[in-house]
Formats: sequence, C-alpha cells, structure tokens
Amino acid sequence: MQYMPTPAFQLVCFMYSAGLGFTLGIVYDLIRIFFYLLTGSAKKLRSVRDIIYVFVCLAATFLFLLAVCDGQLFMYVFLAEGVGMYVYFYSLSSFVFSPAKTAINAVRRLFMKFKKKIYILKTKNSVFAKKILKILHKITKKDLHIRHNIVYNFFVELCSDSFILKNRGDEGGKGKETKT
Repeated sequence: MQYMPTPAFQLVCFMYSAGLGFTLGIVYDLIRIFFYLLTGSAKKLRSVRDIIYVFVCLAATFLFLLAVCDGQLFMYVFLAEGVGMYVYFYSLSSFVFSPAKTAINAVRRLFMKFKKKIYILKTKNSVFAKKILKILHKITKKDLHIRHNIVYNFFVELCSDSFILKNRGDEGGKGKETKT
C-alpha cells in the first residue's frame, strides 16, 4: 500500500477529474434544457434543478473517487472538477443552451399554431364523430352477443326448448347436443 501517490498518478487523477467536471457541465446544460422544455422559463424551478444537479455531481464524484483514485480523497480532484466546469461554462455553454432555447421556442410556436387548427377541426367534426361512435358501439355490442364461440375453455350452457348445447373449446370447436 502506498501512502504517497506518485506524480504520474496525481496527474492522471487531475486530468480525469477535469474531464469529469467538463462532463458534469454538459449534464447541467442538459438538465437545464429539460426543465426549460417542461416549464418554458429558465428561472422556474431553478432550486429543484440545482438540487437534482448536486445529487448527480455527488454520485459522479463518489464513483470517480472509488474507480480512479482508489477511494482516496484528494483536494486537487475537487479543484480539477471545478476547473473543468469553469472551462465548459465559459466556453461552450452559451453555444449549447441558447440554440436549444431558440429551437424549443420555435417548436412551441409551431405547436400552438397546429393546436388552434386542430381545435377548430375538432369542434366542427365533433357531432359527426359522436354519430360514428354510436354506430360502432351498437355494432360491436350486437356482435359480441351473437357469437358464442369467442370464449374458449369455459363451460357454457345455452338452454333452448329441448336441447342443451355444451360448448367447450377443447372439443374442436363443435358442441355436443343432448336431449333433456
């Protein structure tokens, strides 16, 4: 067991943790885009978004420390994560979130136009659709009452004046007729 890590090991941990910080910056933007998609505002539910992000960061850092740093806790790992996040937020974040925000707004405007047109068609054709649904309901209700061979492997007795028809699915679909 080594008490003092080698400089190469320290450099590897530093570089990997900077990459983890950069990746966590991307994850923050994805969470931010998701919440913008849900709410339509970058400021609504900010505290919920930040709490979720903190838990994601804690889990990722814990797993990183276990996997890469052999479970050892080094201050430069947290420093490198901060540097990676700083590099992402001040270099690429504006190129990711702003176009995504613009695209989401454009899709929302397009959806609102189609929503108005669909609502107009729905109100005009609702009487016609109700008539069709009534007719279909009557047809299917009669259809299920006429066909007795739909239920298989159940013992069904249909009584008429002098015959009892026993219909079982395991008898090849043909019923036995016996006189009473």
